Amino acid sequence: MVVYQSTCQGSVNTPVVTLTICVPHTNTCEDVPNILVDLGSTGLRLSHTLSISSQLPQESGDSGPITECYAFVSGYNYGPVVTATITLGNEAVTVPVQISDSTLPAPSSCTTTGPSAPFEPAINGILGLLFPQDDTLDGLYYEGGAGPTTVSTSLVVQNPVFLMSSPENNGVLLSGFGTVSQTKGAPSVSGLLTFGTGSASSLTQLETNNFAEISASYKGNSNLAAFFDSGSNGLFIDNSSIPSILSCSASSGLSVFFCGNAPSQSAILTGTNSSSVTLNFSIESAQTLLATGNQDFSTLGGPFSGYFDAGFPAFLYGYTIGVGWGPNVNTTDEGYFLYGN
Repeated sequence: MVVYQSTCQGSVNTPVVTLTICVPHTNTCEDVPNILVDLGSTGLRLSHTLSISSQLPQESGDSGPITECYAFVSGYNYGPVVTATITLGNEAVTVPVQISDSTLPAPSSCTTTGPSAPFEPAINGILGLLFPQDDTLDGLYYEGGAGPTTVSTSLVVQNPVFLMSSPENNGVLLSGFGTVSQTKGAPSVSGLLTFGTGSASSLTQLETNNFAEISASYKGNSNLAAFFDSGSNGLFIDNSSIPSILSCSASSGLSVFFCGNAPSQSAILTGTNSSSVTLNFSIESAQTLLATGNQDFSTLGGPFSGYFDAGFPAFLYGYTIGVGWGPNVNTTDEGYFLYGN
């Protein structure tokens, strides 16, 4: 599938796809643009503002309708779990989907995970591709308003790619974005989302732990938690020597980014299988980059103590990056990242 820069106002470094969403077993469908391609979460989540959202049937367990609270770094999404038929390439799959609805009162056990984080108006939804289904690490489920509780596996929000036919259902690859100017970026980029990892024999496989993390060695720290995340719009890294926006005179809306420059940086990323790759990158001031009026930047970054979040800028250096799932992924949550030419 073609991946493109979000056309929603104010979005930067936001790779999205258009999905056809249908009410199961009907001809009621909607082509929904601007759905974030996210290697850092699991499951399809749609905005309640979409017209198709109110027409999708809600899942129900023994004790009543099912809702979910899903935790992101930025906060939680809460809303009903529904069933939808999703077209991926030329294949349609029917899958549990979360409707993110910030207008609904969330249970107290959900609100302790952080603030509500609605993704409108920047995007219309999130296609999470990290693992086949979400779990208790990130998702809390409720039946009839009670919980958190354990619900049937068949009712849990799932990655629709995992339900495709073999061999397209063992992972995904993001490729073809090319490179952009490190000082100016580009007005837009496009690439490909490929289902299945069969063509990835030349890519290095970095196995993850049960938190979907590998490790990074960067700036003398050899034990940073690391991951590739196309849903992060910057390289969020542990480097206190680069001035952040908080220490510069700038809009508070840019507070998560760096305002200093750090050219010719390098990090070694290592999987639990001891395989490793070297990621070379640079950091440019967010003020300088965003003043260009462009929307895609390989050098946009910000501080993240203890972590190395290789966000979407890492995908703009010409490499193929993907995720794959081992045979025991449903019980161990272990998978792997793929990286290379």
